[in-house]
Amino acid sequence: MKYLLIPKSNYEDYFFDFFGLILPLKNYSIGFDYYFNVEEINELAKKTNVYVIINKFLHSKEIKEITKELKQLKNIKAYFIEDMGLTSIIPKDQIIIYQNHIINNYESVNYLNNLGYKKCVISNELTLDELKEIKDKTASELYYFLINRNMLLYSKRKLITNYMLNYDINDNKNIMDIKEKVSNHKLLIKEEGNSTVIFNEKIFSALKYQEQINYNYFIININNMNNDEVKEILKNYKNGKINLETDNYFLLNEIGYKVRKDEKM
Repeated sequence: MKYLLIPKSNYEDYFFDFFGLILPLKNYSIGFDYYFNVEEINELAKKTNVYVIINKFLHSKEIKEITKELKQLKNIKAYFIEDMGLTSIIPKDQIIIYQNHIINNYESVNYLNNLGYKKCVISNELTLDELKEIKDKTASELYYFLINRNMLLYSKRKLITNYMLNYDINDNKNIMDIKEKVSNHKLLIKEEGNSTVIFNEKIFSALKYQEQINYNYFIININNMNNDEVKEILKNYKNGKINLETDNYFLLNEIGYKVRKDEKM
């Protein structure tokens, strides 16, 4: 199996235990601990397989700006993109469609494949049976977040700042924890620039099921985790078990709010 790592700093020895690195592009990605500029990406691309992730929704002005940066990148294996506007400036064979929560049935995957986008990240909010069905009924190259602190929400608004202003709280922090009342889950909220992301506090792990899922690539994202969590994951991910409290609810329980098969994209 091929494992890709999304690192949380610009260099660590263990990076090169992986098939490749997925590097968040500075100013055009969100929800990570470290962002890589063009020079850092090009330097790492000389040493290992490098993929670039661009998961912000971009305005027209930003599309023009990022076009200049993309032309400077060298030896990139592929680009994980969320904003479909990027399909106008990145060749189809270098695109991996990554639309959080959206790509969750085989008809959507096949629809993208027919358009020429033959690589995509499958949502990790699916059951094992649903994941297997996608593999059995598609010919696309499939990617899957094996370990991740799942992003539950991404907003182009300053949610923490607006909350502080609304309740007249004098605090400049950009990270806060809350407890969601219905599920009783703890959530992590991070404000970055003019946008905000919310993560589940529990780490999602499909490690024990990776043989059953058997996708082309498994992604391990160690961002938004503390040093002890990172050490445990990187030490034991190949063994199929990590000594951490993790969540695999979606793998075993079907949910009803996802896009239906007949809705495609």
